[in-house]
Amino acid sequence: MFPSLLFTMSVAGSTVFLLYILAYPFTKKYVSLKWRYRILKIAIAFYLIPVPICKYLIIDIINCFFPGFWEKNRQISETIDMEYVIMIGRGFVNFSSSVRRMLFVVLIAGIISLAMILWRLIQYWKWKKICGADSKKPLDWEQELFIKVKKETGIKKETGIKKDVELISSAYCRSPMASGTLSSILIFPIWKDKMEADSYEYMFRHELIHIKHHDLLTKYIALLVMAVHWYNPFVYIMFHEISAMSEMYCDSIVLSGKGEKERRTYCDLILTLAAQNEYTGKEKFFAGMANSGRKNMYKRRILEMKRQTKHKAALSVIMTVLICMAGGMTALAYDSPHTVSGPLENDHDGDFTFTRDLAKTEQMKLPSDFYFTDDSGNFYDTSESDRNNRTIHTHEFSIHGIWNHHKKDEKGECVVKSYDAFLCSVCWAVKVGELEKTVLSISCPH
Repeated sequence: MFPSLLFTMSVAGSTVFLLYILAYPFTKKYVSLKWRYRILKIAIAFYLIPVPICKYLIIDIINCFFPGFWEKNRQISETIDMEYVIMIGRGFVNFSSSVRRMLFVVLIAGIISLAMILWRLIQYWKWKKICGADSKKPLDWEQELFIKVKKETGIKKETGIKKDVELISSAYCRSPMASGTLSSILIFPIWKDKMEADSYEYMFRHELIHIKHHDLLTKYIALLVMAVHWYNPFVYIMFHEISAMSEMYCDSIVLSGKGEKERRTYCDLILTLAAQNEYTGKEKFFAGMANSGRKNMYKRRILEMKRQTKHKAALSVIMTVLICMAGGMTALAYDSPHTVSGPLENDHDGDFTFTRDLAKTEQMKLPSDFYFTDDSGNFYDTSESDRNNRTIHTHEFSIHGIWNHHKKDEKGECVVKSYDAFLCSVCWAVKVGELEKTVLSISCPH
C-alpha cells in the first residue's frame, strides 16, 4: 500500500499517461485526435482529484452491484501496523513516526507547490500586460473577417460559447495567440508585410477553436499539475504532450473537409509563423499556431495532417476504459493511516491489536482482569483477591509468559494490555517487563 495520498495520486496519473505513451504507436492509426486528447485530460484528473480517499465508497458501490465481490477489502486487519497509525485517547492525539514524516513531506511539497503557483501567476500577468501594452484595434476588414469566422466557428451560436472575444494587435506579439478563459482575447502581430485574407481566416479559425474547446483552461490546469507534482518528471512531459495534442486537434478541425491544396497552404503558413516567432517561454500561458520552440512539434503536426486515421469508435472507448481502470486500480492502492480511538492511556508502545468483529471476540473469555499465561498455555489468576493470604518469602520468578491486564470503561469499551513477564512459582507474584501488545475492543466482549 502507498502511504502517501499525494504520492498515490501522482502514481495514478503517471500510470494513465504512461499507458497513453505506450499505446501511442497504435492509437495514432486507429484512435482520433479527439479521443487521444480526452485520455490526456483523464490523466490530469487522476493527478488532481483525490480518488484514493474515495476508495471504500467505490468499493461499497461495487458491492451494491456485485455483493461480496470486494468484501474482504473492507475487513480491518486484526493487527494494525503501528508505523502508520493515528491514536486518539484520553486527552491526547499521537501520530506514529511514519505519519509525522508523511505530514512533514506533504507540508514541504505544499510550500514549494504554492511558491511555483504564485511564480507562474506573476509570469502570466506579466506577459499579458506586455502583450496588451500599446495594443491597437484591428483594421476594418480584419474585424469584419474575424466576426465572420467567429460566427462560422460557433462562438456566438447557441451551441457555442456565449461570450465576446476581443481582437487586438500588438507590437510585442510575434505570432497569433489566444489568451484568457473568462475574458478571451485574440492577440495578433502587427505585420510588416501584408498577409493574405486566406491566411487570416486560418489563423482566426485556429485560435477561436482553442477558445471554444477551453484549451487554455486545460493548459492552465496542466500547469497546476506541474506545480503540485513538481517532483514527478512525467508531468513535464505530459504538459508538452497536451500542448501538442491541442494544436493537432485544432489543425484537424480547421482542415476538416479541405483538399490537398488547402492543407499545403496551411502547413506553409505554420512554418512561416514558426520562422518569424521567437520562443520566449510565454507560450505555456497562451495558445497559438506557432507557440513552440521545438522543431519536432511542427514535424508532428505536419505529419498528422497528412495521416489518414482509421478511427474505430468502439476501440477508442474500450481502450479509454481500460486505461481508466488501470489508473483507478493504482489509486485504490492507497491506504489511509489507521485511526484508533478509545479508552487508551498515553503508553501504547509495542504491537497493537484492534478488534471490531464481535462475532469473533465473543469467544474471548478472560479468567479475570489480571491473569498470567505461561509459555505452555497454562492460566494463572493473579488478581489481588487471590493474593491476600500469601506468606513472606523470597520470590522465585521461574515461570516465563505473558501477564494480561484487562480494563473496561463506562462506554463499554475495553483494553487488554499484555506484558512480557515472569511469575513466582510460590505465590504467583508477577515481575512485569515490556509491553508487548494492546488489544482494543469497541464493545467489551469479555
